[in-house]
Amino acid sequence: MKTATVFGASGGLAHALCQELLAQGWQVDAVSRSARAARVQQTFAAHIASGQMRLSLVQDRYSEFTFSRSNDAVFLTQALFEPMPLAAMTAQGVSDEVTVGLTDPMNLVRSFLHAFPSVPGMRRNICFVGSTSAYAGFENTSVYCALKHGLLGFVRALNQEYAATDDRFWLFSMGTMHTEMGRKVLGQDSSSYLNPLDVAQRMVSAIADPSNVFEPEVIMRRRTIKFLEP
Repeated sequence: MKTATVFGASGGLAHALCQELLAQGWQVDAVSRSARAARVQQTFAAHIASGQMRLSLVQDRYSEFTFSRSNDAVFLTQALFEPMPLAAMTAQGVSDEVTVGLTDPMNLVRSFLHAFPSVPGMRRNICFVGSTSAYAGFENTSVYCALKHGLLGFVRALNQEYAATDDRFWLFSMGTMHTEMGRKVLGQDSSSYLNPLDVAQRMVSAIADPSNVFEPEVIMRRRTIKFLEP
């Protein structure tokens, strides 16, 4: 049975990833902050009871988590998103956004690779959730755009660093989705938002492909973007 660890399991995309992985027969370690774990416990109660899903809780930062086994896949979906002009942000707000969205994922991957070195013939997929913000800049999201650009550079560098191994690093970047984060985007018609389950299915399908095809940067844009009338 393939195994995966999904960070930020209470979030919209991570929740959909857990659903898709479980449906495909994977064993899932779901990692959630304690304050937001109720949704995960309720939705996946039967899978937790059967042992197909293990739920791990952290109090504050996901970097508190300790890997107990290697995995076929690791999904790092966590992020903070509070759109506002940079001048309106506090220094702590900037620090928190960068820590959650960039520094913590970096340290989690460092911890995973240190604890479980690459094994020849054992393919592993480390998957970061980017955004179309990894390739462009948008007003009132300067810090978010910067850290997503950082993830893009991190993934490109790791794929060079581990080119001689069977470890693969992915950046899945998508447009706005029907999630709690997506509801914070102003001025757009949500009917054009992406369905997180569609995105999750694309992600799982990509990493599960047994062929030699590798697309380290997957961009899922909205074909149509609708704006609200002023």
